[in-house]
Amino acid sequence: MSDQIKSMQLYPRADRIYAELDALGYAPGAPVSVDVLNRFDQLHYHGTDALDAAIEACAMGTDHAVLEVGSGWGGCARYLAQTSGAALTAIELQKDYHSVAQDLTSRAGLAKGVSHVNADFLQWDAPAEGFDHAVSWLALFHIPDRSRYQSKIYAALKPGGTFFAEDLYLMKPPKDQEDFARHLFPNSLVSFEQYDQSLSDAGFVDVRLRDMTEDWSAFTASRLEAFREDRVAYEAKHGPDGYEVIEVFYDKMSGYFADGVVGGVQLSARRPGARIL
Repeated sequence: MSDQIKSMQLYPRADRIYAELDALGYAPGAPVSVDVLNRFDQLHYHGTDALDAAIEACAMGTDHAVLEVGSGWGGCARYLAQTSGAALTAIELQKDYHSVAQDLTSRAGLAKGVSHVNADFLQWDAPAEGFDHAVSWLALFHIPDRSRYQSKIYAALKPGGTFFAEDLYLMKPPKDQEDFARHLFPNSLVSFEQYDQSLSDAGFVDVRLRDMTEDWSAFTASRLEAFREDRVAYEAKHGPDGYEVIEVFYDKMSGYFADGVVGGVQLSARRPGARIL
């Protein structure tokens, strides 16, 4: 699956973040702050505001162990570790993104707070009841077998542990399924109602789903417009081919929301029981 996901234009070039740092004068291996990295390493919507929502919803704090599923460049994990003081275990399927994430975490001085793991989450030997919280941003819909991965997240949480995620759901079938599959790599998209039910079926309680579709539709449209306006500057760092790859992806995502094919959901849930301290 790590090779198949590269059909999605967001993922072919894990090293493109280095071009952004180079343009700011950061040499390879040079220390760089989380604040600087946050400008480039957030692959979801609304940047660190979305992470602050997770910190608040989970009451995340020092001495907490947090599992992130689908961690990309590690931007979410670094911000959560620095801001909350929690210890992060960041699971990423793609080896190239994992390697870049490790490098950036080391350069940000957070190697003790963030542990990066390159693994398929479905195959990873997760410690039973090993985490106070589990989080994920725009990654779960890529993973096949929804019931299996939700059960695995449940089992990895301590009793009373919280689960917070932002994800996509399916509103209607796309007109071109092959094109949709190539550009989005969806393996477990379900309706909003089915998403809600699946969490309860996995054993979670206090399930709360917030429909983010209107918000994310506006976000992806404005992101596309801003990216096109910044074309000259982006091509100066990444070249015309680099621009085209990302522009196609941003255009596709904006279109999927505008056409009512996908919607967005922010969720929180809890494994029942008294939290182990």
